[in-house]
Amino acid sequence: MKNKSVQHDREVKNLSAAKTLAIISLLGSSLITGAASAACVTGTSAETSLQGIFDNITQGGVSSVNANTDCLPEALDSDWAITGSGLSGTTLVIEIAGNANTNTFGVYDTTNSATQVQLFDGAASAGAQVVMSIKADGSVFTNVINDTGVNFAGNNFGFYLKTLSNVTFFSDTALNTMDEVDHMLAYQGKGDTIQLPGLAAGTWSLNEYALAWEDVKAPGGDFDFNDFVVLVESVEPTVVPVPAAVWLFGSGLLGMVGIARRRRS
Repeated sequence: MKNKSVQHDREVKNLSAAKTLAIISLLGSSLITGAASAACVTGTSAETSLQGIFDNITQGGVSSVNANTDCLPEALDSDWAITGSGLSGTTLVIEIAGNANTNTFGVYDTTNSATQVQLFDGAASAGAQVVMSIKADGSVFTNVINDTGVNFAGNNFGFYLKTLSNVTFFSDTALNTMDEVDHMLAYQGKGDTIQLPGLAAGTWSLNEYALAWEDVKAPGGDFDFNDFVVLVESVEPTVVPVPAAVWLFGSGLLGMVGIARRRRS
């Protein structure tokens, strides 16, 4: 009888562990799914909508990228890095803001947001392109041969948009101290064939992201995120916390289960 009781206790414990792991798996799946898409808060205006911009550059007229659901979660679009090619190209898709002739766009060092490199000035128009690279010593080059004279701490950087009133909006919302609002939405390509102004058609691939900006601080802006849109390639977000969080959460649950078992014993 004693052996049967011990065996029964083991079976109960194993079943409890299996249930715990199943719960962790389900929670992990839901968190990962949540990170794959996000609700994108976009306002409306009489101008071409962000979805309209995506549709206009897509051959066939309907983009697979949904401007209202497919933006990266805010926690994932703050910091970026150039991928293994060492070169990142940026193309201005459209600029239909009232500040179009004065807005400037560039990148900043994530360790010091005041360390910046401008990529586009106010004179840039749709179809303009620039290539950026960060050397092993941190020096930032544009168009392969132009040393900007600015050094970053490493390969990590963020994007910024600066307006005429000298207000700077950052991809890291925590740096937008003037209104504490997210001014940039990022969208990853899904394989559509697109054609940007003046360029041959090509694939909007997974390593290319559209960055859509609102250039007026809250509460004055309409937040339609169509004021300044660029396509950046050979980059990737540097913060991917969901899988780690899932495992950490799972470890915590298993630890709690273990403590509960010891207390029962």
